[in-house]
Amino acid sequence: MAGKMNKEEASEENSKELEILKMYLEEVKAVPPVKPGEKEELLSACAAGRKDVRNRLMELYLMDTLQIASEYRDQGMGLSDLIQEANMGLVLALEEMVTEDLQIKKRIRAAVEAALDEEGREGAVSEHLAEEINRLDEASKVLTERNGQAPTIEELMEYLGMPEEELREYMKISLDAINAGLAE
Repeated sequence: MAGKMNKEEASEENSKELEILKMYLEEVKAVPPVKPGEKEELLSACAAGRKDVRNRLMELYLMDTLQIASEYRDQGMGLSDLIQEANMGLVLALEEMVTEDLQIKKRIRAAVEAALDEEGREGAVSEHLAEEINRLDEASKVLTERNGQAPTIEELMEYLGMPEEELREYMKISLDAINAGLAE
């Protein structure tokens, strides 16, 4: 499980995020400005089933995706990931022929929120996994010290009150992590 970043890592991460933001803004600035009534015409054309208008609609919503993504900064995902999720929400909304401005923005926001929820669940799972592996490691040390030899699966199962399949899974994950560390 990744720990907290030190100041140098955080500064480097912020620099990367700023660079990505700068590149994204350059792309947005390169989009020809919207003409009066253009967005409404494009949305009507999209509602009529015209797929050829989607690219222009996507261009017109790039600034909205950035704005919506920015509202969710510092909530567990980097800005570049938030922008990517917002853009995916936009693409899906247009593919599903959502043709109301407010509904498109709601879809963009929903995509970002769903990604943040998923990220939070993954973080909770990772934290639980780390706790269980730490329990396994501690149990192994205690039993080794007590018995003068490495514990058996049965001894670990009894000590931890854990089913064999679950114990073996944690042991495999722990061994994979050790092997990955040795390969670096």
